[in-house]
Amino acid sequence: MRSPLSSNARPILTILVVAMLGVGLACAGEKATPTSVPTAATAPTATLVPTATAAPTATLVPTATATLVPTATATLVPGAPTPTATAVPTVTATSAPTATSAPLTWMEKYMQSQWYQPAWGKPQTGGILKMGTPTSPTNWTSCTPAQNAPDCGMVYNQLLRYDGWIGPPGGITPDLAKSWEFSSDGLRLTLKLQEGVKFQDNPNIPERLRNADFTCEDVQASLERYVRPPSTEKPSTTGLRNLGHVNSVSCPDGAKGYTAVLNQDVPKAKTLDSLTTNLHIYDKDWIEWQVKEHSKGMDYPSNEAFLWSMGTGPMVPLEYSTDVTVKVRRNPTYWREGLPLLDGLDVHILKDSTTKFAALATGQINWLGAGITSLLPGQLAQAERDFKDKIVIHSGLHNFRNGTRPIMNHAPLGDVRVRKAINLAIDRDEWLLFKKAGTYVTSILSGTMTPGTYWATPEVELRTWPGYRQPKEQDIAEANRLLDEVFGKGKRFSITCTSRNSQAHMDQCLFLKDQVKKKLNIEMGIETLEVALETTRMDACQVAISGATAGSTNSGDPDDLFLGRYHRVYVSASVTNCNLAYADQVAQAQLEAEFDAQSNELDPVRRLAMVRALDWKLNNELHYTWTLGWAVIFYGTTPNVKGYVQTDFMSSTGNVFERTWLAK
Repeated sequence: MRSPLSSNARPILTILVVAMLGVGLACAGEKATPTSVPTAATAPTATLVPTATAAPTATLVPTATATLVPTATATLVPGAPTPTATAVPTVTATSAPTATSAPLTWMEKYMQSQWYQPAWGKPQTGGILKMGTPTSPTNWTSCTPAQNAPDCGMVYNQLLRYDGWIGPPGGITPDLAKSWEFSSDGLRLTLKLQEGVKFQDNPNIPERLRNADFTCEDVQASLERYVRPPSTEKPSTTGLRNLGHVNSVSCPDGAKGYTAVLNQDVPKAKTLDSLTTNLHIYDKDWIEWQVKEHSKGMDYPSNEAFLWSMGTGPMVPLEYSTDVTVKVRRNPTYWREGLPLLDGLDVHILKDSTTKFAALATGQINWLGAGITSLLPGQLAQAERDFKDKIVIHSGLHNFRNGTRPIMNHAPLGDVRVRKAINLAIDRDEWLLFKKAGTYVTSILSGTMTPGTYWATPEVELRTWPGYRQPKEQDIAEANRLLDEVFGKGKRFSITCTSRNSQAHMDQCLFLKDQVKKKLNIEMGIETLEVALETTRMDACQVAISGATAGSTNSGDPDDLFLGRYHRVYVSASVTNCNLAYADQVAQAQLEAEFDAQSNELDPVRRLAMVRALDWKLNNELHYTWTLGWAVIFYGTTPNVKGYVQTDFMSSTGNVFERTWLAK
């Protein structure tokens, strides 16, 4: 089985070539007309994981041609690197579809793209896709456009999106914004909005709010809610981290017009990527109604709150039965005419992995996937051996990094020598073997960044780092020396690793327990908790080592993995109070200044050098996380599921279900 780095012709190295388009795509099948902007210098050919010297030269607003769905000429955002991958198939520009007497449907346009697979056959309509996932929703506020969370995410559209057949980093396409253009200084992003789009006719909300037109004022209200959530809602810093540099949205054609301008304090290379995920577009009046009448309702996973959900997306809410099912149905007034193909989705909450696998093998569900808790290594082998005609296996890089997190308010983990000792003792090659299932690779060696992306430290360099290098004798000796220095000769401590009650999360604690016992004689207990209880315990600083994932990203951009994990302005209160408050505060302040500097750097060569230096510092000096590798996940479908692709970074491509169908 190929690793996802070479599957589905998804060129990871194009992480910012297309993902940060400056002049965007027009409506499907049309070409966007580029404005006059400075031309980028020709980018040199890059290897699979380029070094800093192989990175391209960037002008303030470079230009490039990209083929997406639909085809268009696009211009890059300021600072976007433009390496050309040689280890993966290249994207060849094609002309727009030839006009015919009858306009093409949305699905016909998608079928003309190079990403349509003829083996799928002719698209069909109807049917309910039955899905299996192990976790219940925790709220209806933080819905994401993810493949593993299609329940409420399909209710909404974003301004831009990653194409469901391409995914990040190379597939950014229009959604509610049909085109986009940066000013020459990069401080203003002008979006031309889709016209004729209406919010859903939801019978569960006041009639005056139903079926409203989508206009610029809705972009204004939605971005404000995202960046600065109402005080009545649970605190969230996601919007501040992603789009906090947008100081306002103006509507040059009026509040009811179809042009929105995002005014920025500083130009950032990640701006377009940030418009593709989590920023759901709500009706302005709905937001006002929700805050006034149901200020905390969307923060809780009740059926009543679920039925209040209203966007412009392909599905509308039908029913949530606590810990049983979430059901959505086709939006009959969806603005992409003819879509979705399915009548709806039924998401069955199956917490036991064996039950979930059996349901897929017997056809009781059509799709199994839930991020890191998808098909387990043993199930992959069983599916290939016993169910080849009943289960189709899909693979892709996850959005999450494998690893465990020491919580520094728990002694002795506040001592960097202890954290360093454990990092040195861990054998990453043993982890990779532990997570391998026959020919299936379920974890890839990594530092902080996603392996194979432009920003990642190459494996050949990682293998020179202490804790990563082989043989291990030198690192283990140094680890024990450090612990002797802290506790006295031969004296050690005991501690507990806390995990969610899923096998994939428990594996991280189990592996760490084995490593520290064999190499350092540290006794480690393990406790497993339901997600809600784990969250409560984490918030109360009652976890010493967390077996949860060690970091996540939407598309591989460094901001996700730096600011979202280690910067006190953007992390949750519990991360600051339980962890970063116990770090060396001088070193922490310097680290955050370096995070901010790389975030604001537009030159890709300089930014790459900064990112690599931070990667080294986190893994060799500070040890805030014990990285094991990067997760590769495997979803399963029944053979009659067509039009479905599991992309890399699948938390951004739930829109694939808009064009998925069930063959009859």
